[in-house]
Amino acid sequence: MAMKRNYIGLACTGHDNALAVVNDRGEVVFAEATERFLQNKRSYNCIPDNPILIGKVIKQYCDPEADIVIAKTWSEDAPGILRQESALAAQRLQGPYRPYSSSFIKYDVGAYQYVLKSVSDSIQSAGVNLKFYCEQVLGKQVEFRSFNHHLTHAATACYTSPYEQAACIVVDGMGEGVSVSGYAYRDHRIEALPVPVQSMLGNLAKSLGFFYSHLCGWCGFDPWAGEEWKVMGLAPYGKFNQAIYDVLRERVAVSGFDIECPDPEWKSASRLLKYIRTPDQPSLAAADLAHTGQVVFAEMMTALLNRLYEFGISDNLVFGGGCALNSSYNGKITQLTKFRNAHIFAAPGDDGNAVGAALLACDQDRRLQGLNSRPSSPYLGSTMSKSSLQDLARYSRIPGLQHLPDDICRRTAQLLSEGKIIGWVQGRAEFGPRALGNRSILADPRRADMKDKINARVKFREEFRPFAPSILAEYGPEYFLHYQDTPYMERTLAFREEVRQHVPAVVHVDGTGRLQSVKRSLNERYHALISEFHRLTGVPLVLNTSLNVMGKPIVHSVEDALAVLYTTGLDAMVIEDYLIEKQ
Repeated sequence: MAMKRNYIGLACTGHDNALAVVNDRGEVVFAEATERFLQNKRSYNCIPDNPILIGKVIKQYCDPEADIVIAKTWSEDAPGILRQESALAAQRLQGPYRPYSSSFIKYDVGAYQYVLKSVSDSIQSAGVNLKFYCEQVLGKQVEFRSFNHHLTHAATACYTSPYEQAACIVVDGMGEGVSVSGYAYRDHRIEALPVPVQSMLGNLAKSLGFFYSHLCGWCGFDPWAGEEWKVMGLAPYGKFNQAIYDVLRERVAVSGFDIECPDPEWKSASRLLKYIRTPDQPSLAAADLAHTGQVVFAEMMTALLNRLYEFGISDNLVFGGGCALNSSYNGKITQLTKFRNAHIFAAPGDDGNAVGAALLACDQDRRLQGLNSRPSSPYLGSTMSKSSLQDLARYSRIPGLQHLPDDICRRTAQLLSEGKIIGWVQGRAEFGPRALGNRSILADPRRADMKDKINARVKFREEFRPFAPSILAEYGPEYFLHYQDTPYMERTLAFREEVRQHVPAVVHVDGTGRLQSVKRSLNERYHALISEFHRLTGVPLVLNTSLNVMGKPIVHSVEDALAVLYTTGLDAMVIEDYLIEKQ
């Protein structure tokens, strides 16, 4: 009889680290980014196996009789590759190539080498605490396994997809010497495509992920803080600029199944300087740059995907890597390419690789039978502490605290219909960067002023930032053109012209929305809430944004949720069956 094993995946890039647990049957039973537990955005240089966290996770999600396999998201060759890149950086970055941060300060050789060392250190330190805990506290021996970084991206994308076969592409900033990888997924097997892929070592320009990060900096935002979202939000406010386009196309191109740089020394850089936003300029000053940069990104991705399709693998696409977070492009994949279906998991970035690594380790032991039988749930994180909720009810003396176990959806829907802005906390937290109805701020999409109100008094962020519609999936085709099921808020679609005036708070300036298709099978309570709102208003969707303020992670605890309630303009907070209305 085969021994029982639990597989713990550690995403260990040094930013967006995460931990995932896969049980002996190949099921993902827990996954959470390190930033949530620490409440430290992106958690730079923070190990994924925090010594305080791991004991709780193992006790709750691991079989006490099972051995532990620790799976890392970078191979054993990765530190050597990163050291090689660090040495080459000293040569490459002495030239005219100079990306900029939001404060218009140059990223020099030292900064880039610091990043590379941080990644290498994170790879080597991840798992040390977990090994100690398992051996010294649990009395178990652990086994370490390491996987190629892009392969873990591919595993996350493929193993969470509903497809028996698919073509897979991974596009990010940098893997182990490459920035693009292709795979064929058939019968639970992931096979690398036999394509000649040139190394990007020594040339940052050969990366679509770095291109978009630099675009973020050129627009005046901070790529260190992961503000690429702002570029996507700003782009629809701009227009196409041929001069900017010409410069950017000298920066990046697609050659077969690889990223190239037509101007490797980037002698054209001086022509871009006049378009870069300076700190004294408003965000909208970079709108044309953001718009044109998004056009270039879309062209490059389309060329890569069309090349991938030529391999004749499948009409199904699975997309992983940081570039798969570009929801503006994701919604156009089936229109711009020959792929008929596309799957992007809730966490396609480096945090999601914790799932991929754990599943790869499980697959090595041939325990991944029965995958893809149902949609992969994104609700894999922690729950709210029951004792904290009990203490809240017993000791807080908060006026307006109500316990409504039988009426919480109806009462919340009523408040939403009255124009209240509500924090909504239910069940297990979402894995990935987007709130999908369990750690959300909700509002009435019918009110034209709601977007500005939430940006100004709740999220404290730029006025151009849009909000997402969470729509009952059965009504999706009535509201969106070329409707696609979008369970993870992973793609942006165009609203139908005739419905835009009815839900102005979630219609972006270009008539689009980054929607979430809500199904009862994936989130029964959230579906029930929106159904109640639909019954009251005739509108089958609500405005949804993450329960946090700008610069902070999504809330993790009861105390975090209360802090957001009482330090922002929220009108009420729902935590499980408890409702708190501000008096």
